[in-house]
Amino acid sequence: MSEKQYDIIAVGEALVDLISYQVVPSLNQAGQFQRFLGGEATNVALNAVLLGGRAALIACVGEDGFGSYIRQQLDEAGVATDYVGVTSQAPTTVAVNARQTATPDFIIYRGADAHIYPEERYLDAIKVSRVVHTSAFALSRDPARSTILKALKVARQSGCMVSLDPNYHPCIWPDVADADFQSVLADAYQWVNVTKPSLDDCARLFGPGLSPIVCAERLLSWGPEIVALTMGQQGVMVATADGGFHHVQPSDAEVADVTGAGDAFWAGLLTALLDGYPPCEAACLGQMVAEIKISMVGPVSQMPDRNSLYRRLEKEKCGLMRKEVM
Repeated sequence: MSEKQYDIIAVGEALVDLISYQVVPSLNQAGQFQRFLGGEATNVALNAVLLGGRAALIACVGEDGFGSYIRQQLDEAGVATDYVGVTSQAPTTVAVNARQTATPDFIIYRGADAHIYPEERYLDAIKVSRVVHTSAFALSRDPARSTILKALKVARQSGCMVSLDPNYHPCIWPDVADADFQSVLADAYQWVNVTKPSLDDCARLFGPGLSPIVCAERLLSWGPEIVALTMGQQGVMVATADGGFHHVQPSDAEVADVTGAGDAFWAGLLTALLDGYPPCEAACLGQMVAEIKISMVGPVSQMPDRNSLYRRLEKEKCGLMRKEVM
């Protein structure tokens, strides 16, 4: 892999997160907000760098103060910004979040994030990356959707690992019927190796009431080889295309804010997979990184040394359960 320039290229949303100072049940009770760098793809790249990886972001921001803030924060963090475009056609995308210890209440003000147009230099960058990562949020609108679908195909044909977060939410796809969304997702999943839904994602994708095993099996049928289903206080279920099902036990980590926890999990999962760990142990590292994130408000600013996390992984191991007890 010596010819690869990046460990991870994240393709998708770069935005500003406004998170309430207080823990509140909903936004109608939130008074003051703090500004943070945000976006699923952005956070994955940031956390990958904190874990010692080389990451770049393909995204678009507005020609405004928030756009400048995003680029500055990425540069300072060490994420390559060569492929972060700036547009005058739309303002930088903003997400307003209620700080919560469970699934947060939020509003998205869409803008420049969808203005990712196809450029040959994006494809050249993807060919020199070990992993290409994206999200359902990023696939929700054109021209980003078409650009990303082409990028995933090029990535898989170039031997990259391809990962997709199916963080579907109707409020992000207001002009697309459910069947149309499923079609877009199917187009993407034909190139995907690894996916990480949450239980909330699965309820929005498949309807409520399905068991974790059924949700994982449905996702496996779409093509990925690894499904890591995060279940909050129930831990993580890891399912693989060879029929393996494992349960990663949660710890008793204190929760300050859950915004971005899934993105932190992604960075740990992908980092460990790149380092040769099997899926279940990689999911354990993902959970460790997510627990670091939920202990603070906003993005993670500092991460333990990756090797110290691996030593902890070897010491603690993961709790495992058989398929039939899930």
